[in-house]
Amino acid sequence: MRVLFAVFSLIMACQAYDAVLFSNSREIGGTPAAKLVESATAEEPVVFIVNPDFTLGQFSVKANAYTSEPSADYLAKSVKNSNFHESQYFSHQIEATQAQWLSSADQYSAGSPIYIIYGEEWTSMEQLAEQLISKIDNSVGIITSTDAVAHEKSSRVKRVATDEFNSDSENSAAAEANGGFPFPLVIPPYNQTFYSVKPTNGHSCLFYLEGLTVVVEQKKEKVLYYANAYIPGSNFTWAYSETDVTCPNGTIGDFIFKIHLTLENDITGMQGTSKKAFTMKKGDKIDFDLTFTGDLFGYWALNKASASNLAISGYDPYKSASVDGSKVVNGSATQYTKLNSVAGWSLACGQSQAVFFPTNEQSVRIGVALMNTQIQLFNYQNPEKWVESAHFTLQTEDCTGTFSSGSWMGIVSALVLIAGLMFGYVMLQSVQTMDRFDDPKQRQIVINVRE
Repeated sequence: MRVLFAVFSLIMACQAYDAVLFSNSREIGGTPAAKLVESATAEEPVVFIVNPDFTLGQFSVKANAYTSEPSADYLAKSVKNSNFHESQYFSHQIEATQAQWLSSADQYSAGSPIYIIYGEEWTSMEQLAEQLISKIDNSVGIITSTDAVAHEKSSRVKRVATDEFNSDSENSAAAEANGGFPFPLVIPPYNQTFYSVKPTNGHSCLFYLEGLTVVVEQKKEKVLYYANAYIPGSNFTWAYSETDVTCPNGTIGDFIFKIHLTLENDITGMQGTSKKAFTMKKGDKIDFDLTFTGDLFGYWALNKASASNLAISGYDPYKSASVDGSKVVNGSATQYTKLNSVAGWSLACGQSQAVFFPTNEQSVRIGVALMNTQIQLFNYQNPEKWVESAHFTLQTEDCTGTFSSGSWMGIVSALVLIAGLMFGYVMLQSVQTMDRFDDPKQRQIVINVRE
């Protein structure tokens, strides 16, 4: 019975959600997060700060808990310097149905009892919290995972196979008002109210995207410096025309996707977590083409890429630069992105490697990494149903392999250590005393000592 209870307790602990609570004005010691949410008011609000992958281990790394160096992270410093703070875990989602969802600073409005500040990963979450948390007085901050908060927007849009792309009249109205379509980006936009395009038999390529990371590489005195800006889909609108997708009938040829994006907010790129490196302004365009090539054996991969609109304004020592639209990158610039698969399969990728484009500054390159994307060139599972409802195939490959470089390093290191341990153990087992000491029939050894 005790064993069953221990197993059950372990399962419950594995399902628990980690959280870090902090406040400067309210004593929160020992008060469950759910009760704080129930008692939240506009005068004493609760602010959830969430990303999909949050754990206490992630927070410890950001707080430099394993080193003697002080943390430069805004959230880690805020928790450390707050008057009241503690960690909690809870086994069930917290209901926050009346919360104000904030994925950009422009969405904030005062007067809500509960706010949810959302980022796709730690950096975007931390940057948004830094912009908003100072505006919300007398609040209790709760840093936790996105899934820990029950809210209509708390689940991410799934990338993997769907049966059909659903229409949304609200998205259509927002697209018309902003002069572009709201994310997620899906091209061709089959079965959508805001763009009338129908699937055709044999042309089964699809491209899905939730966001981008813009990476700037600058070479100075033989040293490469990197800065990046994660841009979620909420900061974009996208445009589409009938010539933006080239989809051959079959597995051989070039499959081309042309992406046209417009920034809806100002973006700041960072070197590390604290140093500003570059900016991109609201209204700036990001236009780039991706060419995937399919071969005779059914394999396909990103083969070429080009960008026509992509520019940054740099902070010293970073230079301002814009891409050279006349140059197409291929070969080593695209083969390491891991954007490849085989006929009948789609590719899902949480974050691809960046494709770097040359700029008007010889020492600067600007790269684009795809975030939460899914790509399919040809689907032969249900060709007769394709025209009725275009969809991704159920067979989906992830761009992250089963074993990463770090995993292989750990496995090889462990094998070497185990081999050394086994060798030492076998050597110790083979050590034996001399027979003359063990056999009583043998003549004893006499050692003469002179006086």
